[in-house]
Amino acid sequence: MCLLTQRFYLVYLRGTLTIIARVISVKTLVIFAHPNVENGSIANQIIINQIKGKSNIEIRNLYQLYPDFKINVEAEQKALTEADLIVFQCPFHWYSLPGLLKEWLDKVFLYGFAYGSGGNQLNGKEFLISTTIGGPESSYSSHGHNSYSVDEFLKPLQQTTNLAGMNFNTPLVSHNMVYVPGSDNEKSGVEKRALEHGAHLLKFISEISSKPCHTNSTQLSSILKEPC
Repeated sequence: MCLLTQRFYLVYLRGTLTIIARVISVKTLVIFAHPNVENGSIANQIIINQIKGKSNIEIRNLYQLYPDFKINVEAEQKALTEADLIVFQCPFHWYSLPGLLKEWLDKVFLYGFAYGSGGNQLNGKEFLISTTIGGPESSYSSHGHNSYSVDEFLKPLQQTTNLAGMNFNTPLVSHNMVYVPGSDNEKSGVEKRALEHGAHLLKFISEISSKPCHTNSTQLSSILKEPC
């Protein structure tokens, strides 16, 4: 799948090698999951506010859409197929995804859609997990009290995207992202780190749009028939 904001094609027209450029837009789908973002999160609220309203970025707030956990599978699959880049934005809950996001994954990434016979709807799409963690980075190692690295905890998600034929990008992870009065993390520090996280996320979205484009002959033939 091509993610360039402008596509260039070399084609033979009447015996002449010609460059054709076609401007396109890259669509980013952010699947946002936080059970209490308005009252229970500083970091994720700041991050979402930073990307909200940006061109070609759709945010689907799962806890607003499905407070009863009854997921509209058809609507979610449609949103996925229309996106070029898919981002999971969420806090790190018990070494994994928040409950509703895990339910969403179970219901939406179905056989015949995300994997298995005919399940190629997500092939070639870019994927990023963007997550906030309350604890310090030093605690996520074989020597820390969490015993394993964040990358190790995320292996099941990485394999899920691998099975779906997606490109799993290096996770965007920020630590010390929870504020509890009287704790080590100051509120101003959490806010600063959240702003930095949001800036890195926007930078990633911009950079992924500039990846080299590889278009096969069948796709090229189809594109050349479309009006520019």
